[in-house]
Amino acid sequence: MPRTPLAHINPALLVWARSSIGLSIEDTARRIGVTGDRLRAWESGEVAPTVAQLRKAGKVLKRPLAVFFLPEPPTDFDAMKDFRRLPDAAPSAWTPELHAEFRRARQQREIAIELLEDSDALPAAVRLSSHSDDPEAFAADVRGLLGVAFTQQLSWRERYRALSGWIEAVEDAGMLVLQTGEISLDEMRGFSIATDVLPVIVVNAKDSPRGRIFSLLHELAHVLLRNGGLCDLSDRSPQSDEARIETFCNQVAAAVLMPRDAFLGEIVVRQHAVGAEWQDDELGTLADKYGASREAVLRRLVSLDKASMAFYARKREEFLRLYAEHRAEEGGFAPYHRVKIRDLGRSYVRLVLDAYHRDEITASDLADSLGMNLKHLPKVEAEVLGARV
Repeated sequence: MPRTPLAHINPALLVWARSSIGLSIEDTARRIGVTGDRLRAWESGEVAPTVAQLRKAGKVLKRPLAVFFLPEPPTDFDAMKDFRRLPDAAPSAWTPELHAEFRRARQQREIAIELLEDSDALPAAVRLSSHSDDPEAFAADVRGLLGVAFTQQLSWRERYRALSGWIEAVEDAGMLVLQTGEISLDEMRGFSIATDVLPVIVVNAKDSPRGRIFSLLHELAHVLLRNGGLCDLSDRSPQSDEARIETFCNQVAAAVLMPRDAFLGEIVVRQHAVGAEWQDDELGTLADKYGASREAVLRRLVSLDKASMAFYARKREEFLRLYAEHRAEEGGFAPYHRVKIRDLGRSYVRLVLDAYHRDEITASDLADSLGMNLKHLPKVEAEVLGARV
């Protein structure tokens, strides 16, 4: 039986779906399994794809089949500020993986909002009691919002326990925390969707646990400033509003993680003169206690006039090299169900499972909301609905 082309789709939707994730015609055609000329003909409206071809295009372009039957391309997708740009630099192209993760974050939030509205459990807007321009005061308010006592933080000695503790605190404050292992660290360490109700923070699972903690707190500062976006957390001269915001969020994250009074009260810190140089074992001891990287510790010491910027600049290259080596060696395998829970976020998975067990959604809805085959459900339930980590 001959395959009938779809004469009634809008070819502009094919152009939009491809260009919105940064794929060229040739790359897209190769992934779909057609020639570049054939794809050009589809996009020009000269010929139309078959249903099977359109379904394959949807998988490649990470769009549901139904989107190609809209009357016009959507205009509100992928609108996220990019804080990675240097002043006057051209916009950086996003990889298809980054586009897909941003859309996933938005979709998860929409599902969560719908489920919470159905159960009359929509959380209040996430706000600080005050908005100080001083990063130290801002950080103190953040710790108050999260309810993380300093003694509790110090009890999180193991690095993954510290990461789960901070994530849990942010989720309990009314936010979704997602992770992704699909994007290079060179492209993204974290991004946020800074809505009033149920904002979303996404961190890169390829980062170290301590790196993810810092990214989480950095993005939390963005959320509380109502200025979400895509970040790289690098320190650079504050020559633009974006750079100044990034610097402020870095300062807040460091101050939340290493509170000023407690940090300055450490014996090893008190013993060092202003602008002193530091031994690696001293930095490592502080890093282990506060759950931060040695680079973050040293940067905090610079901000508190306990180390010089020149010393930090010399050490930073060494830290980056050792960090890259450590990441390359770490590797390891995680079971599928644990990766899904990590990436979707425990609070989101728990919300969907609770709705399913209250018969508010079907098994098909459950599978779609979690993006997985139901054969994995028993392991997911055993881990998520058991004791909290």
